[in-house]
Amino acid sequence: MRYLRLYLRALLLLSLQHIAFAAAVKPLLNHQVEDFPELVGHDILLDRRQSDGASGYTIVTGIQGTSPQPRLEIRQLEKNVDQWNLFMLGLTRFMATNQSEKLSYYQIAGIHGRPYVPWDGVGPGEGITAPGYCIHLSQLLLPWHRPYLALYEQMLYSHIVAAVNSFPAGPTRTKYAIAALSWRHPYWDWAADPPAGQSVYPSSISNPTVTVTMPNGTNTIPNPLYSYKFHSVSRDDFYYDPWSEWSSTLRDPLGGQVESATSQDNLVGPILDYARVSSRDRLYNLFTFYSNFSEFGTESYTFGADVKNADSLESIHDVIHGITGSGGHMTYLDYSAFDPIFWLHHTMIDRSFALWQALYPDSYVQPTQMFQNSFTIHQGQVVDANTPLDPFHSDQNGTRWTSQTARLTRTFGYTYPELANNANISSIKAAINRLYGGDSSPSNSANAVIQPSKRFIDNTPVEPSLFPRDPVTAARPKPLRREYIANIVSEKFALNGSYAIYVFLGDFNSNDPSCWPTNPNLVGTHAIFAALPGDSEGNGMRMNSGVRVTGTVPLTSALLDNAKIGDLKGLRKGDVEEYLRGNLGWSVRMFDGTAVPNDQVPGLNLKVVGADVQPATTGDQFPKWGNFAEVKQNVGRDACPAK
Repeated sequence: MRYLRLYLRALLLLSLQHIAFAAAVKPLLNHQVEDFPELVGHDILLDRRQSDGASGYTIVTGIQGTSPQPRLEIRQLEKNVDQWNLFMLGLTRFMATNQSEKLSYYQIAGIHGRPYVPWDGVGPGEGITAPGYCIHLSQLLLPWHRPYLALYEQMLYSHIVAAVNSFPAGPTRTKYAIAALSWRHPYWDWAADPPAGQSVYPSSISNPTVTVTMPNGTNTIPNPLYSYKFHSVSRDDFYYDPWSEWSSTLRDPLGGQVESATSQDNLVGPILDYARVSSRDRLYNLFTFYSNFSEFGTESYTFGADVKNADSLESIHDVIHGITGSGGHMTYLDYSAFDPIFWLHHTMIDRSFALWQALYPDSYVQPTQMFQNSFTIHQGQVVDANTPLDPFHSDQNGTRWTSQTARLTRTFGYTYPELANNANISSIKAAINRLYGGDSSPSNSANAVIQPSKRFIDNTPVEPSLFPRDPVTAARPKPLRREYIANIVSEKFALNGSYAIYVFLGDFNSNDPSCWPTNPNLVGTHAIFAALPGDSEGNGMRMNSGVRVTGTVPLTSALLDNAKIGDLKGLRKGDVEEYLRGNLGWSVRMFDGTAVPNDQVPGLNLKVVGADVQPATTGDQFPKWGNFAEVKQNVGRDACPAK
């Protein structure tokens, strides 16, 4: 009887979900999907999206019909065989929808950047022809992506429902119907320790094929997380070569400027692994001492001009974009959302945003000027928490979502594991310490100079972590320790595209930039994520725009490693400053591998900052930072000699 009740409840909720989708977008969901299992369509791309007129707006709701369900880390979702199978089938169906349909994968991805055309009847602003709707260099960045992700998740879920209904009535359909009830889009945690022996870059993303269960049995199909295959590609839509010629999304493309280029995911993984500790430390620092939303959320130098607040979630976000693309679609703002890894990455960004909101609930969007146009907002316009997040509608009256109305994840029908079950602040801090604390965690802060990195876990209401650690007990108060961070400033549009700044402790071959991302002496990568200006539809930002952005590369983890092997005496101020003078170096490279002399990057500046840190004594506390000060001595150099 219990099984029957679950089955009936699943069918009812899925039916209600389907009705809700249909009511929200009717008749827009009457699009055609290529017959299953012939999964990839070859549709004719319309030149421009059209307003729906009397058809009504697409109402962004997220997945409704159940209580808010957690979005899981991708490796944890993969362990749920039925939900994972539905994810693969649903995403494959979604990608097969006709590109001319407003609710196709192509057009929803195109909201972010190119093609620069209206979606759902919104915009453009007066006199604006570019760029796309996505808002960067603004406090609206994180709130804007929340309804965007909800729209994507909502439309993908409609295809998951269709995949469930493609199975014949009976036990198999029943189990998939039940599995679909709690499905939410996964996030990809690129900062936490991966499972032992594995890369931080999951094979579920990097494998070209995947095995799925379909109504006709088990089949191997193209992995929808590996790439999106364009049904056709248009120069009118994508403008630049090679993006107007590439037939699918690419990562670290081999062959570069030719249509036959292929992805090199085997190279992306190691680069992400080298960048992971830096990403982890940066994320942890944001959680532990960035209490102001303006500073936490955006990389603009206006908000990060102080020595203690030069980093932001936007800046860390840029690094993952740059590395996963490595010259492919993810590297450039206009094309990034077409790569399916974009949605996994941005779900991680939204999770980080949600965790930070739980820690600092009183700080949020404040009135400020826009530093660049979006498709509907002019440069210089003052935006605030009530500014519409275009083009996302919340009702059929034309009301758009705002930062204020999109503030809570549960509004869109989801949560995250660390926030589930009414988790309190202590349990959230414990989860963050466990996942990202590294050498700053209570289990590791004593004698940190000589002890290897460890993590801790304690009993909290938080759902089981993907990456559990050994338990620890509360410790006595520990002495202050010194942390060191490299603060980096440069101009956002200095090089007419995305670029990276590599920071080293030790020698590297300055004549071979291809080796920089995986050099053993690499401490961290700081990336600048930008569009490609310069055409008649460009975003108006050129090399002379002067917009400055900031980010950081934490140095302490690398300094500790060097202390363990005897290269550095300890973290005392004099020892560290002497070591940095002889060993700290940095250099700049475009994501196509081209090196750029540091003196040719407008506004580039790197300064080392030190801070006193009082380690936490228990697993549900954060360390306390204070006494930030720039290292006065001339430390480091902007290029290291070849070995």
